[in-house]
Amino acid sequence: MATAATAPRAGAQTVTPPPRPLLQLLEDASRRNRLPDSLISYKANVETEIAIVLRREEGVEAVGAMEQVASRLRWNRAGGYEQRVNGYRAQQVGGNVSMLSLLQTGWINPVLYGNRLRVRQLTDSTRNNSRARGRNGDASDTLPAVHPLATDRDMYYTYSGGDTIVTIRAGDRVIPIAHVRVQPRADVQGNVILFDGEMDLDASRGTLVRLRGHFFSTSVSRSRLARTFANAVAFVEYEQGERYGSYWLPAKQRLEAQVNTPLLGDGRAVIRIVSHFSDMEVNDTVLDAATLAKADSLRARARRPLTFASTDSLARFGAWRNQLGTITEGLHSDDFQDIAPDVWRPTGAPRFDLAAPRPADVMHFNRVEGLYTGVGGKLSLRDMAPGVVVRGNVGYAWAEQTVRGRVSAERTRGPFTLELRGGRSMDITNDFRAPLDSGNTFAALSSLDSYDYVSRNFATLSAVQRIGRRHFILRGDVGYGDDRWRPSQYLRGPFGGNAFRANHGVTEGSYLRSAAVVEWNPDLNAEALRPGIGGRFSYERGDGTLSWQRTEARLTGRRPIGPFVILARGDVGMVTGSRIPSQQLFELGRLQNLPSYEDKQFAGSRAAAVRASVQYTTPFLRQPIRVGQRWFLPAIAPGFSVGVQSGWADAPTAAAREAVLRLDAGYDPRSLALRTPVATPTERIRASMTAGFRFFGNALFVGATRPVDQAARWRTLVGFGQTW
Repeated sequence: MATAATAPRAGAQTVTPPPRPLLQLLEDASRRNRLPDSLISYKANVETEIAIVLRREEGVEAVGAMEQVASRLRWNRAGGYEQRVNGYRAQQVGGNVSMLSLLQTGWINPVLYGNRLRVRQLTDSTRNNSRARGRNGDASDTLPAVHPLATDRDMYYTYSGGDTIVTIRAGDRVIPIAHVRVQPRADVQGNVILFDGEMDLDASRGTLVRLRGHFFSTSVSRSRLARTFANAVAFVEYEQGERYGSYWLPAKQRLEAQVNTPLLGDGRAVIRIVSHFSDMEVNDTVLDAATLAKADSLRARARRPLTFASTDSLARFGAWRNQLGTITEGLHSDDFQDIAPDVWRPTGAPRFDLAAPRPADVMHFNRVEGLYTGVGGKLSLRDMAPGVVVRGNVGYAWAEQTVRGRVSAERTRGPFTLELRGGRSMDITNDFRAPLDSGNTFAALSSLDSYDYVSRNFATLSAVQRIGRRHFILRGDVGYGDDRWRPSQYLRGPFGGNAFRANHGVTEGSYLRSAAVVEWNPDLNAEALRPGIGGRFSYERGDGTLSWQRTEARLTGRRPIGPFVILARGDVGMVTGSRIPSQQLFELGRLQNLPSYEDKQFAGSRAAAVRASVQYTTPFLRQPIRVGQRWFLPAIAPGFSVGVQSGWADAPTAAAREAVLRLDAGYDPRSLALRTPVATPTERIRASMTAGFRFFGNALFVGATRPVDQAARWRTLVGFGQTW
């Protein structure tokens, strides 16, 4: 089934024919892309990993949820398709619905042969339209897209490239690969789904090896205003493998939806679906002559049912080929940057967008600023000045009655970036934070605010060097800073709750700041779900009214082993100086690595924190939970976990002990009044232990905690996400 399109208008677009070698390659590839008469059917095992990823504005990714699905795929040339789920497991760092709620039906594209490709629908309106167009009452859950190798391809596409760029080995044969860029024509009329991206073709035989890009409908035209509120693209990458020396069938498939709301930040939400095929058997089915006579790539049924094995079968499944997290390992949202929509591309005409760096730059609430509202903009000069981007945001803290904001200009050349930035910000002073922890957004509305704040004016020149595929990031900073204390503006949150504690004291003054940072595998951290080991080392110093030197190191890792997950993180830090600023001290407590103690109970100029946890998921209740007709919840999948958290903070010098006392904003060394310090050194290594049950892929923890360095009772502990 194909959607009709009117022929291009005469004179609407002048298309330069591709060079003769490329034209011949496309003609050969189009002939070979006909569904082979001898290909009747196949069946294969498919292992799929579905990851929900948050991409920060600087490119760092964190995996917040991960599901692994084992299925058996059956296909035949008459349109028969069945994808049966026989294994399922998941891990999450927070509550979420299962991504099967989004998929509902089979997500595999079984063949890339033919004049039309079947692509998944993204909206209810297209789903309803396709049902109306289904033949013989066969409701469709896919739509036809014009194949870039279709016999009528010249009506829809233009082509460039065709040079041999790489060779691959298939058995004993070395295959030269030609890279072809495919772009839709601007004069296509009617409602058609087209492809924008690139093809890799076997230059010796003209067969399709890989298809990479995205599909779009010509009937959907979004205004610049609409793109200001949201941008969404579903990328695909289909890799083929040669089977029996005659057929090119799926080997790997990647679907990736990326969504960005510019007004709420430069980051993106990413849904990454990667499938690997194994144990493929070709022509395992016999079709009668009448069925074969009617079967072709345009008339094939467009239904892709997704079924589930019984609960007992799902619970018994253990034939996983990959550990959870390894299929999507090494992938990044920037992999599609060269074929992304114009708003995300680094090339093209200059453009301005209303876009804030982070959601917190648009709106947040804390006890010092109160409600903050702001707006941001980004000017990308692109081809006018390649790699140059100017950003700015400004906002108002209503309770503090202060204007805050930042402006920056950066120039990127390959892996190197030079950036100049400055502004007035409300920075947080918490230590040993999770990599994506950028402060409170709205929890303080209910009196939950574990951060302390310093008002900081700054100007900084930075140089950043990336090495490899984000394996190492080197950063150097030099600039000026000025720190000031601000009091809490609220006794408790507007929605009630316990009273806020006072904002910790700040040693006020100005300084010249210099810093060096080395990050190893910055996308890997124990608080997220991507397996592997990462680390960070930083050195910072201030010279001026405030004078200090601060060194900090972190090593973190996560490793799944069968039903077990082992994760650990270690942090160490030291700050020195003749008059150490209190905001540079290290603070530990209930929400800072020691859950059995009070919030920020300990502080010092030297500190270390070590956390480790072993988590086990039982084989019971592994089936996703269907809620109504549309939604799935992750399997209950009960499990157990044991964690140990250890911390130490010391103040060995008079300057360090004085800085600890100044954490009390009311401290006056000239006063004779006795005041209880808001924090003290630990005096010895402190340690806590947690033990309990986990549910829904480790998203919910119900258990208890207690100190192990002293006699104490167990305390109930309930947490969402990563509870050590």
